[in-house]
Amino acid sequence: MNRIAWIIVFGAACYGFGALSVTADELFGIAQFYGPSGLYFFPIIGPRGLWDSWVYVFTGLAVCLFLSLVSILKLQRQGPL
Repeated sequence: MNRIAWIIVFGAACYGFGALSVTADELFGIAQFYGPSGLYFFPIIGPRGLWDSWVYVFTGLAVCLFLSLVSILKLQRQGPL
């Protein structure tokens, strides 16, 4: 059962990494179009300036990368099925 949990963590981390990569691409487009005065609207926390948005997105990317690497290491240490 522990192996399935780490596979789920890996899948969620990969999904989050992809979603946040798309968000970073949107932020880059907003920065090019509006300059530093652009705003990005997060569904739960509301509108944020571009600097705050970049910090949130790259922090999320770092967390997703960390979780995916930890789950890969955990899955490799558990041996074959």
